[in-house]
Amino acid sequence: MGREPKTKTDLLSVKLFFVVLGAIVAYNVVNWMRGEPEWEERTYEPGAFTVQTAGRPNLRKLREPLSFGEVEFQYLMFERADVQYAIAYGDMPEAVQADSAIAARRDAILQKVEGTILSEAAVEMDGHPAWQTQIQAADESLLRMQSLQVGQRLYSLMAVGAPSAFDDPSDIERFFSSFRLAKP
Repeated sequence: MGREPKTKTDLLSVKLFFVVLGAIVAYNVVNWMRGEPEWEERTYEPGAFTVQTAGRPNLRKLREPLSFGEVEFQYLMFERADVQYAIAYGDMPEAVQADSAIAARRDAILQKVEGTILSEAAVEMDGHPAWQTQIQAADESLLRMQSLQVGQRLYSLMAVGAPSAFDDPSDIERFFSSFRLAKP
C-alpha cells in the first residue's frame, strides 16, 4: 500500500517531464522554422529617417563623450545573422562642423572598441556626402560605420560582427543603402 502513491507520483513526474520536453521542442521548432526576421522598411519620425531593419529594433538613449563635449545619441539596434546593426543620431553643437563631428564620432568609437582603422572612404548616403570607416576591434570583430551630418544632426549607421559575417556583405549593404532622410 505504501508503494502505490509513490508509483503514481513517479508516473506523474515522468508525464510532466515529457510534457515540458515536448513544449521546449515545439518552441524550438517554431523558432527554427520562422528563421531570421525579414527585412522591412521602417520610418522613424523622431530621427527623420527611413531604413530597413530586421525584426523590431531596440531603442536606447546614450550620452557619449566626444572631443568637443558630451552628446546624447538616440540608438535603434537590432540583430540579424550574427551581425549587430545600429542607427544612432544626435544633434551637434552649432560651432562644430560636419567633418569635425564625423571624425570625433569615429575616434570615440575607435577608442571604445580599442580598435584599428582598416579603411576609410568618402561615400554617399541618400545623396549626401558621408564617410565610411571599417574598424577591427580588439576582440577581432569588424565594425563598419557610415556617418553623415545634415544640418546639426549627425547620423551613424553601424554593422558589427565576426570577420566571417562580412564574407557575404549583402545584408550589410542592404542596410546601409536603405537609409533615407525624411523629406520635409
